Amino acid sequence: MRSAALVALLACLALVAPLPAAAHVGDTGPVQTLVMDAGPYALAVTMTIPPALPGPLLVALTSERAPAPAAVELRLTRYGSPFPASPTTRLTLSAPLSATTQLDLAGPGTWEVELRAQGDRGQGLARIPVTVAQPPLPPTTIPLAVALGALVISLLAGAAVSAGGRATRGGFAATARILNYVAFAAAVATAIFVWQQFAPVQAVAPAPGTTYGGAPHINLLLASEPQSPVAGSPAVLTLDLRDGATGLAADDLSPHHDALVHLVLIDESGGFFAHMHPARIAPGQFAVTLVPDRPGTYTAYAEIVRHGGGAQVVTSQFAVTGAAAVTPALPPPGERTFERLKVTVQTSPGQLRAGEQAVLALLLSDDAGPVRDVEPWLGMAGHLILRRTDGMLFSHIHAAAPMATPGSTIRYGPELRFVHTFARAGRYHAWFQFRHAGQVVTVPATLEVAP
Repeated sequence: MRSAALVALLACLALVAPLPAAAHVGDTGPVQTLVMDAGPYALAVTMTIPPALPGPLLVALTSERAPAPAAVELRLTRYGSPFPASPTTRLTLSAPLSATTQLDLAGPGTWEVELRAQGDRGQGLARIPVTVAQPPLPPTTIPLAVALGALVISLLAGAAVSAGGRATRGGFAATARILNYVAFAAAVATAIFVWQQFAPVQAVAPAPGTTYGGAPHINLLLASEPQSPVAGSPAVLTLDLRDGATGLAADDLSPHHDALVHLVLIDESGGFFAHMHPARIAPGQFAVTLVPDRPGTYTAYAEIVRHGGGAQVVTSQFAVTGAAAVTPALPPPGERTFERLKVTVQTSPGQLRAGEQAVLALLLSDDAGPVRDVEPWLGMAGHLILRRTDGMLFSHIHAAAPMATPGSTIRYGPELRFVHTFARAGRYHAWFQFRHAGQVVTVPATLEVAP
């Protein structure tokens, strides 16, 4: 009887124990790293969702490159509510320019984490939405509660009937047997329902054609401050993302490759190139600071993924004024040196042709020999941006290597391979990017593609 009571108590504890929190930053898993340019500061923010609610949201900050902010203030609020006037916590980044803290999540729902970075270069702002969902109770919860209740009542009643040896008397003996049968049946039902409570539920795919696939397209409205950027002076670009169907702010972006928005800026000559990650400052609005180095027309390529949808690349253009600059041509494939790092750009086949698959490779070495310690950047071994010089074709390609998960110690090299099929002949500008010794290296090249 005591054993059965202990089983009942454990089952009760299992029933009332807090459910795990199914949470995401966008719609990814419980650990997510986001890279963003908050004003003049490039930050990597790693968030770890608590296993149950209420619980602490762990936040780790790392400076991606110089300059690093001297301090970062963090605030937490419910989505759509004003942020508190006083910061929830204040972090000072120390060597190696990182810091960790926690913010208390009171319950499920959508929250916003605000980061205000401060330093010698000024201030930077980022607001990150975090959705925390607590799964509903399994369908066996009510039957389990009924079975537990029957088990407890029958055990208590059986103990009362058996007290003082009354179970040996005629009517009491029959009642005790019935209560024992009820207790046994309730114990079996409880065991079954407890097993079903924690058994994995098999997902069933919806029938084809019963749901609308994907979200509407996004329109990009681009603004700059100052309104007419000048070469050599900083400017702030604001990306206003709008739903193509409703016109409302598109605030349902999902992280992909460690960022909410991948922004590539290229001027008409190909002499200016930047791969940046604007920080979210309001629903559907992202901002980034840049210093254009030459006048001309710039094209902004914003790569995004909406929740439940695929990747989109939306574009816009802006003009930069200032004195004319001499633009050297991007070099052809071959060897070039970045400090002590030697990089050789190779193509296979040697003569690239439209419609044929090609391998574009980087061979990395230094004075000690082949380099094998290339670090993941944005979750990948390397990135390749391709644009035909007339601006008609744009591609973002990842190195053919395993992806890196948060906290992974994977390293790459000495060869980074990119596979691509050129849709049309022509001249292409290429920018290979990878991270080595904590620095992102950009290797430009010009590729000639024959018909």
